[in-house]
Amino acid sequence: MEEYKYYIAGEFKTGDEKINVVNPATEEIFARLSQTSEKDLQAAVTGAKQAAKLWKKTSFKERAAALREIAKCIYDNLNTLATLETREIGKPFKESLFVDIQLGADCFKYYASFLESIQEESLPGEYGIDLIKYEPFGVCGVYLPYNVPLMIFGFTGAAALAAGNSLIIKPSEFASLSLLELVKHLDRLDLPKGLINVVTGRGETIGKALAESPVDLISFTGSRQTLKKIIAATVDNPKKIICELGGCNIAAVFADCDKEAAMQNILGSSFMKQGQMCIGTSLALVDEKIYPEFSRELVRKAGAIKIGDPFAPENGLGPIATKKHRDDIDNKVSELIKTGAVILCGGKPLAGKGYFYPATVIELKNICYEEFFAPVVLLKSFNGRREAEEIIENNPTGLVCQIWTKDLPYAQRLAGEISYGTVWVNSFVQMSSLTPFGGVRASGWGRNLGREGFFEYIQSKHIGIGLLPSPVTGWFGA
Repeated sequence: MEEYKYYIAGEFKTGDEKINVVNPATEEIFARLSQTSEKDLQAAVTGAKQAAKLWKKTSFKERAAALREIAKCIYDNLNTLATLETREIGKPFKESLFVDIQLGADCFKYYASFLESIQEESLPGEYGIDLIKYEPFGVCGVYLPYNVPLMIFGFTGAAALAAGNSLIIKPSEFASLSLLELVKHLDRLDLPKGLINVVTGRGETIGKALAESPVDLISFTGSRQTLKKIIAATVDNPKKIICELGGCNIAAVFADCDKEAAMQNILGSSFMKQGQMCIGTSLALVDEKIYPEFSRELVRKAGAIKIGDPFAPENGLGPIATKKHRDDIDNKVSELIKTGAVILCGGKPLAGKGYFYPATVIELKNICYEEFFAPVVLLKSFNGRREAEEIIENNPTGLVCQIWTKDLPYAQRLAGEISYGTVWVNSFVQMSSLTPFGGVRASGWGRNLGREGFFEYIQSKHIGIGLLPSPVTGWFGA
């Protein structure tokens, strides 16, 4: 059984306390992590601050070359990294291999190209020249979620490094192995020691300690409940926080849409990764004119999704990442049924080994803005555009929304009016390293990806060089 070490200032270290890593498909312990000590966290902060001073002085060209080397490390070890993510988290291997980890690698390639195309600004002014310099924050504390750790490492870490910062990364204790495997290879690159650090362990201990530490910025992807704890822990050392919190994502299906396309995308957005993705559909709104037929077909297709061993290519669903999350899903479904909701398919954990939960469709009696983060989609009919628009806009969160209609002028108007970070019209997961991503309202603040993602991790500095007398020269006539 392999024991994985954390990575501090260019050294692999082990702690006294061990955390078992459980395969959610078999319930077998197959690896162990170390709980990072607070002493080693302090060493990580010290090393990261030293590395940040060196990294800040590197040229954009040098940083770009390093980012390309990181991307190459990911691609060269893709199969091993994908195997670890699937074994530890339970998502189908084809998703880890062909989607998630490659998207993370693509981010490093994108920001390498971005650095080669961007220039700091020089503006002619009335009294001289104004320079705009791009200064890094320093040390970034990066919290990764358990569902797509290497993808979010790319979303956040690539931009932070491109901007000149160093990293202390805290992966979820339920999804640390792929990153710990990757840093074995990153350690061989010619990077400043301490530029990338990985601290492992429980959120309530090392995660809290990282937030309390004197890092300069925090990038967090996860739940609102955890973010509240992080914010509370930063009171004595305030810092900028970029966060993406998910939420209740809505897919609105209007009567004039391409019904098969809408259905296929709702199936994909509801059940890929067992529904454990921040952009997944929580609530599908369907025009009452097509609701009976649409709901019947959706239930039929959802019920046909095969569930089982995530390494078997025929299976579309693997296990839920942890037993606790699987049990929480079951409890939330039971509570929803008490409000008058009806289970149309699924709705109960599978018996036997593994934390399996089937594709579940629940018909709502009353609107419920609930994010299950599970293979559960809520279904509700609506009567006319105005009702759909009210439901969409009353959502307290606002990460992504899908609009399905052939009336493109209407869809474009609605997309422009509603408060969501991303709106997809007749599409789903239409995003790349070039397009900004993040939420509004209770779904978080700040952006990752694209130009916007880079500028989240820098502080613009104005340097004014006077070539003529300044505007206050002679002000007092003295």
